[in-house]
Amino acid sequence: MECLHVTEEFLLELKSGNRSFRLPHPVPILRFLYELSWTLVRGELPFQKCKAALDSVEFVDKVSAVGLGSNFADIITQMAQDLTMSGEYRSRLIKLAKWLVESALVPLRFFQERCEEEFLWEAEMIKIKAQDLKGKE
Repeated sequence: MECLHVTEEFLLELKSGNRSFRLPHPVPILRFLYELSWTLVRGELPFQKCKAALDSVEFVDKVSAVGLGSNFADIITQMAQDLTMSGEYRSRLIKLAKWLVESALVPLRFFQERCEEEFLWEAEMIKIKAQDLKGKE
């Protein structure tokens, strides 16, 4: 995937801790979040730099915190459905989803409403699989 916004220069600025760095032009939110998510899943940027990345951009369309969380949840949900994703990337995707909830960027209920049960269980967002629950009835 070619990144238009989360470029090598962008990553270097984030990793260096340059708080004054900002992208020069507003970016489309979905494209930016998609690029950022893949960059995090590939391990090219630590999760802790996610908020700095978000602070360094202005979005074309104004978005609330709830809207941002909803868009993030949609992208993570879509990525979780990729059956060709390597185990290493899937593991990081699960960690990213958990981190997004823990850091209050995405409400847990957004993932619970959108993600498949298996992913939710792997990410410890539900306590018991529905199949196991049915077996106990």
